[in-house]
Amino acid sequence: MNSYYNFLSKIQKNLKTVRVLDTHVSYDLLFSNKWVLPRNMGKGIEVVKNGIDGDKISLSFVCPINKTSVDQVENLIDNIIKSNLEREAKDLLFRNKVQELKSIFEKENLEDLKTLKFDVDEITSIINSKKMVDEKSDESGDREGTNSIEVREKEVDKTN
Repeated sequence: MNSYYNFLSKIQKNLKTVRVLDTHVSYDLLFSNKWVLPRNMGKGIEVVKNGIDGDKISLSFVCPINKTSVDQVENLIDNIIKSNLEREAKDLLFRNKVQELKSIFEKENLEDLKTLKFDVDEITSIINSKKMVDEKSDESGDREGTNSIEVREKEVDKTN
C-alpha cells in the first residue's frame, strides 16, 4: 500500500496546493501545456482548468473524499506525470538519435552510407512483444488512453 507521503513526494514538482472543500478534495497542479492527458479521467473526478501561465497549465483534480475516489485521482495524477515524463524522455532520445545519424551522414561518404543497415526485424520484434504486453494491460483496464483532455473552464464571477 502506498503512503500519502510517497504520493506527495512523486507529484511535488507539479503540486501547487491540496484543498479540502467540504465533501471533496482538490489537487491543484501545474503541468506543461504540451502534456497529453487522458480523455477519461474516471468516474467522479472533475478536472477544472484554472488558467495558463506561460508554458504551464493550472488544473484542479476534484473528487469526493472517500478512499476509492482519492485512490483513483492519485493514480490518475501519478499516471499523467509518469506517461508525460516518459514521452518527453523519448522525444529527447529521438532528437539525440537523429543528431547522431545526421553526424554520421555528414562525416561518411555516400558509398559507405549506402551500406548502412538497420536491423528492422529486431526492432519490429521488440515493438511487437511490447504491444502484446500493452494489449494485456488494456484488457485488464490498467492503462488509460492518452489523448487530449476535456476540462471545464474555471467559472469567473463577473458580478464584481
